[in-house]
This record gives sequence, C-alpha cells and structure tokens, in this order.
Amino acid sequence: MRPRTLVVLDDRRAGGEIPIMDKRPTPASLNKLTALAGELATRGLSLVEQWPVVEIAQLYEQVDNLAAAADLPGAEAVANAALELAVYLSALVESGNAANPSQRERARGLMMHLAEVSGAPLQGNATPAAKPSQHRIVFYLRADDRELPGLVQQLAHERFVARSFSDLNRAIAEARSLPPHALIVDEGFVSGLARMIETVERAGSEHRRRPLTLALCDGTDVRQRLFAQRAGADAVLEGADALRAVDGLMGLFLRQSRDDARVLIIDDDAAMAMFCANVLSHKGIGSQIVHTAREGLEAIGAFRPDLVLLDLYLPDMNGIEVAQLIRERPDMALTPIVFMSGEEDIDKRFDAIRMGGDDFLAKPIKPRHLLASVTSRMGRARKIAAAGIAGEGVVDARSGRIDRATLVHDIERARRGELGECVGLIMLSVDDVPALAKRLGFVRTGDLAQQIGTTIASEPALKSGVCALGDFSFLSLLPVSSEGALRIDAENLRARLSGRGWLSADASVRVSFSLGGARADEPGTSVDDLLAGVSDAVHAAHEQGGGRSEWATRSRDDAQVTPDVRLAHAILRRPLIADTTEFRFRALVPLRGQLTSQFLVDFALVAPRASQAVRIGRDTFLPIATSLNVMRGVDRWQVHALAQRARRESAVMPELRFLLPMSVETLFDPAFPQWLGADLHGLQCEADALVLVFDVTQLVDDVPRASRALEAIQTTGVRLCLSGFSDVGRDQQRLCRLSSIYANLIDWSAPSKDWRESRMRLVAESLKHGKLVVMRGIDDPSPLGELFRDGVHYVVGDALGTWAPMPAASAAPLAV
Repeated sequence: MRPRTLVVLDDRRAGGEIPIMDKRPTPASLNKLTALAGELATRGLSLVEQWPVVEIAQLYEQVDNLAAAADLPGAEAVANAALELAVYLSALVESGNAANPSQRERARGLMMHLAEVSGAPLQGNATPAAKPSQHRIVFYLRADDRELPGLVQQLAHERFVARSFSDLNRAIAEARSLPPHALIVDEGFVSGLARMIETVERAGSEHRRRPLTLALCDGTDVRQRLFAQRAGADAVLEGADALRAVDGLMGLFLRQSRDDARVLIIDDDAAMAMFCANVLSHKGIGSQIVHTAREGLEAIGAFRPDLVLLDLYLPDMNGIEVAQLIRERPDMALTPIVFMSGEEDIDKRFDAIRMGGDDFLAKPIKPRHLLASVTSRMGRARKIAAAGIAGEGVVDARSGRIDRATLVHDIERARRGELGECVGLIMLSVDDVPALAKRLGFVRTGDLAQQIGTTIASEPALKSGVCALGDFSFLSLLPVSSEGALRIDAENLRARLSGRGWLSADASVRVSFSLGGARADEPGTSVDDLLAGVSDAVHAAHEQGGGRSEWATRSRDDAQVTPDVRLAHAILRRPLIADTTEFRFRALVPLRGQLTSQFLVDFALVAPRASQAVRIGRDTFLPIATSLNVMRGVDRWQVHALAQRARRESAVMPELRFLLPMSVETLFDPAFPQWLGADLHGLQCEADALVLVFDVTQLVDDVPRASRALEAIQTTGVRLCLSGFSDVGRDQQRLCRLSSIYANLIDWSAPSKDWRESRMRLVAESLKHGKLVVMRGIDDPSPLGELFRDGVHYVVGDALGTWAPMPAASAAPLAV
C-alpha cells in the first residue's frame, strides 16, 4: 500500500484538498475523492488535444497524488484508473515533449475511463475505438490497371481478410474504423505509405503494432527500392506474382512472431510494474507483470521472455535467489536480467550483478534509463544467440525452420515443464509424394514444397518452429491444455491443411496429409525412441491409405512407469518449494570425535497436500533429475534450504554441521563455488555448518579434474566429505587423502568380497592424512569396540538412532 499524505492542489481549476482517510473511509470522504477524480479527468480531456507541456506535468502530479490517496477500501476503481493514467503520463512528461497523435489518443482514453469510474459527465462526442478483428486484415493498394492477378484470392486462401483499394483517401478512411494488420502497395502508392501507416497507428488499439508493409515493384531500380524502404516498407519484392507476394507477406508475419520483444516484470510494487510496462509499450515491447517470485518462475516457461526486470526484494523470495533459479534453466542462460531496487548498499548491488544480473537500475527509474538498459541488453543477447554462442539452433526468420538439435532441446524443455502442461510431438507428412510430383512436374512441385513449408511454419499453434525432414515432412511441438485437446488440435490442423487449395487460386491443387503424434513431455521414453515412434505412426497412416492421424503407442517401459516416477517427474518440472520437499536427519554418534551436533541428511520429494504421505527417495528421483538436466538446481535448493535451517539452529547447537550428499553435476559446475559463496554470505550462514558429500565412484575416472573441482568449492569455507568407497585401489586412495577433504564416510557393510581388509586400510589411510572417519551402516552395537580401537571418530546406523524430521544433538560421546 502506498503512503497516504495530505496534498493540496495548487491549480484552482483542479482545486481542493485530497482528503486524508483512515482505514474506514466515510461516505462523505469517498464522495469528495470521487468528485476530485471527475474534476481531474474533465480537466485532462480539455487539455489533451493541445497538450500544453507544463499543465500536463501539473496534471500528472495531481493524478499521481490522487492514486496514492485513493488506495483504500471502497475506492479501488478510482485508484486503479488514476494509477494507470499517472503511469502513462509519467513517461510522456519525463521526455518534456508534446505527445504525438497516437499518444494523445491513448491518454484521452485513460482520462475517459477515470471520468467514467468517477461518474463525471463527458462533454462532446468521443471517437469510438476501432473494433479489433479476430482475423488478419490486409489492405491492397494498387492502381485500377495494375492489380496483381489472383492476389486477393490467394490471400483469402491463406485466411487473410483482404480489401482492395485504388484510392488512397478511401483506404485511409476505411482504416480509421478497421485498421489493417498489413499493407501491400504497388509502386504507385509508395509516396502515400507514411500517411497510411500513421493513420493505422492512430486508429489501432494500444496493443496494436505498426502494420507490416510489403511494396511491389516492377523493375530492379535500386532508387525505387530505397524510396519504398524509407517510406516505411518492411520488404520490397520485384516482379512478384500472387504466390510470391503472399509468401513474402507470410514471411513478414512469421519473422514478426519470432522477433517479438518480450519483457517479464517481477515486482510487488504495482505502480512501478505498470510504469515499466507502459514505458516499454511505447517502443513496441510487450510485457507481462507478476508480483511474486513463484508467479515469475511459473511465467517464464509460457511467456519465454527476452529480458527479465526483477525487483531485488519480493514477498516470497529475494531477487538474487530468483536470478539463480532463472539461470538454472538452460534456455535462460543468456537472457538478460536487470535488477530494480532502491537499495543503496553497494555490496548488495555487486552481489546482484555477480549472481546473474546484467544491470542494476536504482528506483525511481527514469524512462530513458529503463529503455536504454532494456533495448541494449536485449539487442546484445539476440546477437549472441544469432551467432550460435548459446549452443542452440537458430530459427530461420524466413522459413521458420529449426534444426534437429534445436528440436531435441525443445523436447527436453517440454519435459521440464517449460512449454506448458501438455506438449505433443507431431509429424505432418504429404501422402504419396511420387504421384504428386509426377502430376505437377518438377517446377510446380518445388513451388508447392516451399508454400507448404512456409504455411506450416506460420501456424500460430506451432510456436517452437518446424523441423523439416526433406521437402514434404515436418516435425514440430504442439503445446495444448490436455491430452484430449492435443488430439483434437492436431487433427484439426491436419484436416485444415488437407482441405485447402494450394499453388493457385484459379486452379488450386488438393494435397492429402497424414499425421503421427505422441506426448513429448512424459518420462520413460528417450528422445530417439520418441522420434522413432512418431515416424512409425506416420508410416502406419500412409500404409492405411493416408489422410488420417495415428498416435504412437507407449512403449512397454513407459507403460510400466510407476506412480512414484510420474510424481517425481511432475515435481521436478517446476521449481522446488518447501511443500514438495522433505529433509530427515540422523545424528553422527561420537566414538573418538568430540562434536555432538553433526547430522547425516536425507533429502526426498513429497507430494504436496497429499492425503497420504508419498516420499520419493534419492535413488528414484536422481536419474529423473539427471535426465531433465535439473540436478544442479536440486542441489542448490538443498544447500540453500539447509543453510537457512543451520542459521536458525546454530543458536541452540553452535557446533552444528549437516552432511549433505551432492551430485557430480554440481561438483563439475564451474559456477557453483561462486554461487555458494554468495548464497552463504547473503544468508549470513557460517560456511563450515555444511559438509558436502560426493561419491568417489563418480570421481575415479578423472582424479586430477575432481581434485581441482573439490579445491574450488573448499575455498568457500564449506567442509567436504567423500563416500562410496569400494576398494583400496590407487585412485580411491588418492581421493581419500586429498588435502581439501574434511572427512571420509565409509560403509561398514561389504561392497566386495575382501571388504574387511580394504575397510581397515581405508580407515588407516584416512587417519594417517588427518581425515575424520565416519562409519556408516552400524545396525547392531557389536562392532563398536573394534571401531573405537581402529580410531574411527563417528558412527551412524540403526543401532544408534533413527531418521528424524528435526536435528537433535547426541547427549555425549558413546562410551565403549
């Protein structure tokens, strides 16, 4: 809630005081507030056409104060309308210039809305806003004797609403009530193009972008091409026929859909978030606003932002933690993150940049600073991605095609839940291509292949691009709401392609399509098997005569996936939270050791809000997390959650230490040490409260590399422990005596035939090099005397204590 202040409006025409209201405003004070809103709206409507800069600036201040004062129960409608108007005016006032016609129209609409919620009478006739169309509208401007044969019909085949004009003034008058999405103009109308574009921009809604424009020229005169481009044409075609013109227009729409700039704004301050969205909209940058970290993390998969504006302090998490979770997603590795905060602590700002931020904007933010940061960061990120540095395939803006590596990457993203609740993999294939080619001939078959490829790639439902397998088969992902919707939408797409005419409007060709499909986002099937299954389904459709859809049957392994595996897959597809995780603790009992507050930690996944406890252990979820490429994120969540607990429990147990098993992916993550140090610093947790445990069987293949990685983590101050010893071979001996290792966790039970002798040698080798020795698996007390004589420091097992939901220190060292 914004602070409430007493504000006296200096301007006599806006006059009056904004009443100070308590938490229960009286009807009289609400009426006074509503009347004031009506006065400001009426005054604004009288100023908007001339746009006197100084008076508009005064109006902005007064409307902003009104929004603050009206942020109370009973005045929500006035507060929201005033806030929206204040945010819009702030960006215009900050520039110091008069608004352009389009901006004035938008301001007028917001003032009328404020007047409407306040009940103020409106004077004059308001210009009705143009009604948005559900179809893409194209205006075709040409001379009477220069109409391109078949163009209007071909546009209709591609589901455009086409209007043909030979008079510019008539087209402009029509655009005021029905603004088009695109313009096709021949060279005789290029001189009026700028005027036409301005009319469309003024008539369109606030979310309508500048119309796409395709200019048609007869010759190859470079000057004519430059003239068209300077007039505002997005593309120029020379000597085009109807097919090439429509193909070129569809390419523009496709490129526009791929190049849309999207900014995700995560800020719990509604006014600041709306201000940022409004400033960005002036530059044609779309945005989505969320107010919590959890909403932001959930929005990333569906919205796929080009940049994230992130508040440093959120209600449920701090911005640095959110940035770390964002960076865990492979598809967000290069996405810029710009922090926003009024934080003055230089160390905090440095931590924000160091932990994944690309820039830091201090509140209050000036519009020009916001735009400069956003546009420059997005531009640089896109250049890097286009150069292939991100390691992903690039969608071709002209054809919408992607390579196989990009498709596989998107399937992996679907399995992590980043593309929606239900994602299908479909293959569209033309039936009986040899017969079709024989009937059409070589040239027309090539034209047909190009047209089919462009049409399928421009399908709005296929958002991730299309992977072409030859000229007449295409793979793509289809995100929908449910498995039932997947089959319906896929069949509708196949039927639509089969039912339309191709090549020409006058003598169209019918083409039959078959479709194969499968769920792409479920566990139990490798990507190669998934692709093979979809291909087999298409072949089955061809063999049954074509013109049908077939769905891949789930493999035997997939059919046998247990409920625990499916639940683990569903949990790991989203960021971990306290409701989906569980820690258990087992105390290390001292023999020769002195510490009584060390605990072995067991981490598991649990079903949120389940009536019966369902616990998914490490052995089950570990391979799933590895296949989804989220194991590093799981480890970081464990470390962060345990560090928070250690900070709380340290007041009761000053010598507290948690031994936490970690994955080899985290060990070899070069960014982990830096993240770990910053996270512990931010939580104000002592580093030696954590002991990270790594399995030696995953390290013996490259001991030098493992040694370097362990040393890098050890520099943060955390303790390191090794477990999983199976012999006393040279590599395991080298690992057990590394200087960076704090303790060795050795199993009492026999992993091999000669384990007793090997165990004794590992204990002796560890003690010789100053390591603490922890013996695990002591299920009965009989070996305790032997272990004490061998010099073992701590023991843990069923004979000494069970797993508990809370850490509880041992009373004293064990007497043997």
